[in-house]
Amino acid sequence: MDHNSIVDKDTFEVCTHSEDHPDVFICDKQIANAVATLNRKGYKTFASCSGHYKVEFYEYFNEDLSKLEEMKKDDQIIIKNINENGFDYWYEVRKTAIYVLFNEKYNFDNLPSSFDIEVFNGKTNLEHLIYYYDENNKKRNRQDVEYEIKKYCEILEKWANHLPIRKER
Repeated sequence: MDHNSIVDKDTFEVCTHSEDHPDVFICDKQIANAVATLNRKGYKTFASCSGHYKVEFYEYFNEDLSKLEEMKKDDQIIIKNINENGFDYWYEVRKTAIYVLFNEKYNFDNLPSSFDIEVFNGKTNLEHLIYYYDENNKKRNRQDVEYEIKKYCEILEKWANHLPIRKER
């Protein structure tokens, strides 16, 4: 199943074939309409992600041995290798994010429900985090996480549709 869409860089229309539109960018399918709308309205984007459910691990090397016993108790940590100088381990990724990173700083009058905004390096990042574990540290099922991703991508799109057209500076 294809998880990406292509967006024409000139018209900001979501396209079906890149051959017909030589100047395009790739965008996650679930937020392609929101990203296209933002760009058409003058809120230029740099990068985006619709969030993805995936099981993956960060890998860490040569951790201090004094932390070993505590880390052995964490279900989301897999101890990989122990040696006399330290230990290596994998740490399970516990969340995903729906985000839109804009080319510059924008001051929005309102934000989509449950999204946060931050500015760094002169760029605005609009983001909603989705956690794989509930408040009791119990792993959520995949369908619930994917439903939440879909729901907040739709919230983002509705918000983008209601934004005013930005007058160029």
